[in-house]
Amino acid sequence: MRKKAWGWAVVAAGCMLLTAGCLLLPWWERQTPVPSSSSQAESVPVSLVSEPEPEPEPPKVEYYEYPTDQLFITNGRMEYQGGDLRLVIPVLSLDLPVENGVDEVSLNKGPGLYDYAQLPGWGNPNVSIAGHRDIHGSPFYYIDKLTDGDYLYLVWQEKVYIYTYQQTKIVKANDWSPIYSGEESLLTLTSCDPIGTSWNRIIVTGVLTDVVWEKNFDFPACKNHPEQREIWPRLE
Repeated sequence: MRKKAWGWAVVAAGCMLLTAGCLLLPWWERQTPVPSSSSQAESVPVSLVSEPEPEPEPPKVEYYEYPTDQLFITNGRMEYQGGDLRLVIPVLSLDLPVENGVDEVSLNKGPGLYDYAQLPGWGNPNVSIAGHRDIHGSPFYYIDKLTDGDYLYLVWQEKVYIYTYQQTKIVKANDWSPIYSGEESLLTLTSCDPIGTSWNRIIVTGVLTDVVWEKNFDFPACKNHPEQREIWPRLE
């Protein structure tokens, strides 16, 4: 009888210990929280390195094929507004807007685009521009000083058209052939010759060699020893 009572006492004690353990479990869990996934994510440092900017796409430049034996007016030329083009010739200290036309009023403001000129592009357009040599600022006074390796630039539609000096020649005042389209993409500058007369015209041409974005372009004067190249001051 005493053994039986002792057995029941052991069972009762075991039940009491089990019950106490179950009651203590929630308290233990509250004292030792398990980190959640969100708290783990917050502990990861965030990188402050910005994504690199994508490289700009190359300039899209139109290609043109024009007649080479006649004067004509393109739709683009008819839509041209004064100042749309910018003429930059570092050797001549020039950086001027190109006026719409070669009439007296336009040329008194600065270099002007011929009515029969084309706009810049690859192929064979001839961007022909006239300018005074001895009056109204004389932008083309030193035009005869351009030589091999000199750069001439046209800035248009956020692109820089780079022309390299090709040649200088003198023609009769009534010779219109220099502003015809030819076999190459050209920039043609014309003015009076000799200075102070209208007997002849001096013609300077450059051939298109490259097209780049305008942003941050530094307009070098020439490709051959630029540090030794004489820069002609603009007359006022």
